Amino acid sequence: MAPWLGAAGIFTYLFWEIPLADALRAFSRARVELLVPGVLVAVTYWFLLESFAYSYLFSRFNIPLSWAEARSLRGVTYIVTAINWNVGTAAVVLHLRRSKRVPALESASSLFFYTNFDGIVLMGLTFIGASLFTESAAIRSIQQIAGVVLVFQVLTLAVLTSSRPRWNWLGRIRGLSIVKSFQMARPRDFAILLAVRLFYFFGFLVAFWMGGHAFGIELPLALAAASVPAILMAGALPITPAGLGTQAAAMLFFWSDYGDKASIVAFGLVFPIAMTLTRCLLGLLYVRDLRVLRNPALDPEDPGT
Repeated sequence: MAPWLGAAGIFTYLFWEIPLADALRAFSRARVELLVPGVLVAVTYWFLLESFAYSYLFSRFNIPLSWAEARSLRGVTYIVTAINWNVGTAAVVLHLRRSKRVPALESASSLFFYTNFDGIVLMGLTFIGASLFTESAAIRSIQQIAGVVLVFQVLTLAVLTSSRPRWNWLGRIRGLSIVKSFQMARPRDFAILLAVRLFYFFGFLVAFWMGGHAFGIELPLALAAASVPAILMAGALPITPAGLGTQAAAMLFFWSDYGDKASIVAFGLVFPIAMTLTRCLLGLLYVRDLRVLRNPALDPEDPGT
């Protein structure tokens, strides 16, 4: 209920700034014939790439998982991710616990390791894009913040994956189950997962840049690199379903000098809805596997089994 209230609040703000009728007219002028196939291609690309990453990640740190099984895992959890990205992540842990008997903390450790690359790639893209795009004081501030956060994330990853420094409190942290995958990681794991996440988020950069142009938003590529990570992070905040409204508000903040505000709001609302619907339709191909998430009899930690 709370996420829908959050969405209502954001919609109230957006349509106070930009009348709904203006946003609808902007949508009617958009080149939807380019947007729809673009979304279909993008969602398929992300699905295949992320399912490959899951296959590698969980096979490497937990239990053998074929690419076909990983596609089923990602497809099923796409349906749940429509509620919220964080709920979708929890569904991955639950799916592996019930289908593969992987203890929750072990799969959560692998996902925790994996998502560290999200922060590194997002902050790296933000820093590079903001370094190239210096026309806005806000972007320059974002560059400084991204640089600090990037250094912090890289240092944190380095500390958790190594044995130095050998401080007692760090040793206790490294011994926790949630960081087990960090200690198991090897250089090849870093290279593969970093490359996967780089290609994954580069796909978003291209999709937002091309989708924006379909709505008449003349977005410089450097600004896209600087702003898209922030827009994605806004969409991941657990305050609205599937980032509905939060991405549009973030786009309006960053892109208002490069397109009609009604067009920006229209794109900001249409894109996540189109992406979520496409992911759900893709997930329906694996709906039979949804029983793994619903059936407690398949849960090895259920006291009744």
